[in-house]
Amino acid sequence: MSNFKRVTALLIVMLMVVLTGCGANNGDSTTTEGISKVDKEKAVAIVNSEVVDIDTYNIYYAMYETAYKQYYGDEILGQEFEGVKFADVLRKDILEMLVQDSLIKAHVLSTGYTITDELFKTKFDELKTMLDEDAETKAMYDTIGVTDAFLEKQVQGSILMEEFTKSVNATIDAESAKLDALYASEVVQVKARHILVEDEATAIAVKAKLDAGGDFAELVTEYSKDTGSVSSGGELGYFAKGAMVAEFEAVAFSSPIGSISEPVKSSFGFHIINVEDTQTVNQLIENGEDEAVINDFKKQIKDGLYTEYYTLKVDELKAAAKIETFIEKVTPKTEE
Repeated sequence: MSNFKRVTALLIVMLMVVLTGCGANNGDSTTTEGISKVDKEKAVAIVNSEVVDIDTYNIYYAMYETAYKQYYGDEILGQEFEGVKFADVLRKDILEMLVQDSLIKAHVLSTGYTITDELFKTKFDELKTMLDEDAETKAMYDTIGVTDAFLEKQVQGSILMEEFTKSVNATIDAESAKLDALYASEVVQVKARHILVEDEATAIAVKAKLDAGGDFAELVTEYSKDTGSVSSGGELGYFAKGAMVAEFEAVAFSSPIGSISEPVKSSFGFHIINVEDTQTVNQLIENGEDEAVINDFKKQIKDGLYTEYYTLKVDELKAAAKIETFIEKVTPKTEE
């Protein structure tokens, strides 16, 4: 298996189990004050009455460290970004992730949600099957020290994360006025044509001809290197977000109808884009578009709100929580 495939497999597993099963307190350790000295010594963070233990942290760090090294090379951890080593950024990010996950886990459980044995078994079996089918990732996990007990906690956590995601989406669904406004205003489809050339100098020259009144279709025939659209005058038809390269899309979806862009650089060359039409969800409804297509675009808009609402809820949980972190426990001491 190539490095890329190994990293992909590893990250898939990490994403499946991203919500940590932080070590829950036992016995009468129900408050921060009640956490035993031994527990606190093993803590890299204490979130209300939950201990994020150093063993869990170390496994996560090893997972991410392995993935980054395989993809970027061993030197990545020593590289500096704005004066800070990447390894130190990674340590901090992982600790913040585990604190956040602990908050989410506790919040979902506080709603009375319980994980059924059937659901847990299904999810755990899926994870085990995936690992059994990928010997290299399984060996990597064994080396890191990932045990079935660890995976069980992570699967429990991933189920709680799914429930949290549902609650965030339910909050978005309830924002009917905001959604209606977005359905009326947000562009979900663009109709455009373009001229594609290889170098910036040619692009500038073509744009100058357009500005002087040159015919777009004629200039497509004369200059464009996009063989798929030359015969149709550069026409690309209607397209949604994600259909074009990022640089092209950013300009096409932010330009008014009738505009002709300045040269736009992408991996294909330089584009000059003429936006011919834009459509919102409401316009598509008015035009009699298929209901399944309409619903897909509505979901796209809701998905675009997810990060905002997710962050708002997590910030709310943080504000109401008592959080202690001990990053120094996982940061190597520098030699003086």
